[in-house]
Amino acid sequence: MTAHPSPFIEANALLLAAARAGEPASAPSIGADLDWDYLGRAAERQGVAALLHDWLRRHPGAPVDAVCAEALHESYWSGHFRNRLLLEELQRVAQAAADLGIEIMPLKGAHLAPRLYPAPAFRPLSDLDLLIHPRDVARLGALLQSMGYAEVDHSPSYVDDEWLDLDSRDYCWFAIRQGFDALIEYRVAPLELAVGRLTDLDRAHTDALRRHAREVWTRSTRSPDGTMRVQSPEDLLLHVATHLAAKHLDFRLIWLHDLARIVLGTPELDWSYVITRSADLRMAAPVAAALEAARCYAGAPIADAPIDAIVETMGPPSSVSLAHRDLVRLRRHVDALPGLDLTFQGPGVWPLGSALSRVRGWRSRLRVLRWVLLPGRGYLEHRGTAGGGVLGRVTGSVKRLVLRARRPTAPRRG
Repeated sequence: MTAHPSPFIEANALLLAAARAGEPASAPSIGADLDWDYLGRAAERQGVAALLHDWLRRHPGAPVDAVCAEALHESYWSGHFRNRLLLEELQRVAQAAADLGIEIMPLKGAHLAPRLYPAPAFRPLSDLDLLIHPRDVARLGALLQSMGYAEVDHSPSYVDDEWLDLDSRDYCWFAIRQGFDALIEYRVAPLELAVGRLTDLDRAHTDALRRHAREVWTRSTRSPDGTMRVQSPEDLLLHVATHLAAKHLDFRLIWLHDLARIVLGTPELDWSYVITRSADLRMAAPVAAALEAARCYAGAPIADAPIDAIVETMGPPSSVSLAHRDLVRLRRHVDALPGLDLTFQGPGVWPLGSALSRVRGWRSRLRVLRWVLLPGRGYLEHRGTAGGGVLGRVTGSVKRLVLRARRPTAPRRG
């Protein structure tokens, strides 16, 4: 049977050209029948609308649909003003925290946009992610409350709270600033390596994450104005690579662009540290796949040697190794990326399989399976109805039974 070409290849080629941070690729041809509506929606979903707007501006001879061009123009300037407001808010919170002796370290976009992009508007920000010390969890919350923020309930894990490590929790605070939503999320653990905090069920892995958190602080530097700590480029790369390939279901182009910016901005990047920590944190498969994707599609100047060394830490390939199966699945997703419908999420990552590949030992894996198949009451009540996929269908099938079993029984009469 002859395979039909993907209807998304032409538009995706334009998105990939815009998302390229390294050596520019040859300009893709833009046909008269290009689906501009899809292109605009995919650019927004992939976080590269501002980059696409800039690419089209730098290629004035390219035929552009007027409606799409206007939408991209509006998206760019909306992002410009939103980012400016959020980064000003970050500076305000950082100064107030520094005055109280609270150290904060910006993560992801809050670090990347002002430091590694030509202009902050090119890197969309949906919130401000911060790393803090365990001792400052309550103090920073009190400070944000005094600044007009209200705490937002975090999404519960599959696992009941008493089984989880307190350090892996996200703390979310929300306020309105000049008509924009300002969301600040802070945490103690610098990485979340599986959906639903499932890796907390492996105590050895939790200890490794705590050691890594201490190392991240030790390797950080102080910002020029002295109000914040700045993550090392190696730890930033690990954070972005694990975030996109372990917690989420796919590779968004803006995250691949992030990786390329990090590598381009750090000619002397310490690859030995990245290799060692990828192995220590059991993240060799997702880190290797993420770096391969960033090299292929975002122009990240990464040689074969560090990627091969990361894969080698996984040991000889084995069909029964969950880590190797995770790598194969991720690589297949990377290969298929140019023809995928980029307006939808995933499924490049199998959440349950990825979580099981992080934990070690039959006891920890049985705990993961137990909580995925029979989630805690808080998770079931939060979800309301099951989502899609295997986990959603399984959750939906047991939800009614679980809630009924845990519902208090009315006293009998007589």
